Amino acid sequence: MRTFLLVLACLVVSIFLAAPSAHAQGYIAPSLGVAFGNPSAQGRANFGLDLGFLSRFEPLGFELDAMYAPSFFGNEGPYGENGVTTIMGNIVVAGGGSRGRFGARRGALRPYVSGGVGVMHEVVTTPVIANRISNNDLGLNLGAGVMAFTGRAVGVRGDLHYYRDLKDTQSGNTTNIDFGAFHFWRASVGIILAF
Repeated sequence: MRTFLLVLACLVVSIFLAAPSAHAQGYIAPSLGVAFGNPSAQGRANFGLDLGFLSRFEPLGFELDAMYAPSFFGNEGPYGENGVTTIMGNIVVAGGGSRGRFGARRGALRPYVSGGVGVMHEVVTTPVIANRISNNDLGLNLGAGVMAFTGRAVGVRGDLHYYRDLKDTQSGNTTNIDFGAFHFWRASVGIILAF
């Protein structure tokens, strides 16, 4: 599992260090969201940051998606400090034509779907040692959203993503990856700055 995560991390870093084509446009998209669909999440706020490249002429792109949800499992009271952090490498498939930055005209909408794998880190620190949690799990996410551009390099982005951890159910000499029990939805809105 550690080898897989190391290979995944090297792949994501090499993709972002590679020189983008002349038709690719980089972007950074900070966002504010809410987590739901998990009894612990209860609509608490979280923060996201996406860094990626998306071609103006082709529908494929990629991004590095990072999300931090402080107090995911509840307020500090009985739960102590807690939170969830995800870092995912995503493939992005976007609609839109080949007119201008990200294939969009001024004020145009560009719908997209994205998905990928990465790391999910859950932590709960409580005075009771038996209740402490600190997990680093392989995870996946799938989502859809829309980008609305108000100018050449500035726009608004909204999306809905589903996050789920994966577990290694090793038995004997075989390794099977299966869905874990930890999952949640994230709805977010933010700005998108193209460069």
